[in-house]
Amino acid sequence: MIPSGDRGAIVALLQEGISRGLSAKAIADLFGLATRTLRRWGLMIRTQGFSCDQRKGASRHVMHRFSEEERQQVLSTVNDPRFADLTPGQIVAILAEEGVYVGSESTIYRIMRQEGLLNHRGRSRPPREPREPPVLEATGIHQVLAWDITLLPGPVKGQFYYLYMVMDGKHSGVGTARGEHRLC
Repeated sequence: MIPSGDRGAIVALLQEGISRGLSAKAIADLFGLATRTLRRWGLMIRTQGFSCDQRKGASRHVMHRFSEEERQQVLSTVNDPRFADLTPGQIVAILAEEGVYVGSESTIYRIMRQEGLLNHRGRSRPPREPREPPVLEATGIHQVLAWDITLLPGPVKGQFYYLYMVMDGKHSGVGTARGEHRLC
């Protein structure tokens, strides 16, 4: 990857070379780059300036990011005994009534998540562990039964047959089956 300062210098050399009559392709070949890359770099410099890494997942310097002192103020507010069992939305609302602003609800949630403080808060019940489904074990015939109702088409349009079937869990055979005629 070519650093942003070098990219700017290459684009400046490209513009100077074009003004002296060289082709963009020859200049791109000289640097081992595609002409489309040089055009894209030039467009970025003209429109929005250059940041050092334009890739999707790159870390960027955010100007309005909370400083460490502001983060500590949010954490001390959240950990205050007065707000210990309240959600960030409730904390923000109470502080707004008092005329104090430490951060938005989403900012408080983000800081709490980064610090590992997102535990159960508020009046809602804490999450429960999923219950294990009961295990059915058949040691003999007709102890565990499964049933099914199937709609079967009849010989005439609009005429159907319901097939009620009960199966034994121990053996894969059908325990009971009954058909019933219905008009739908």
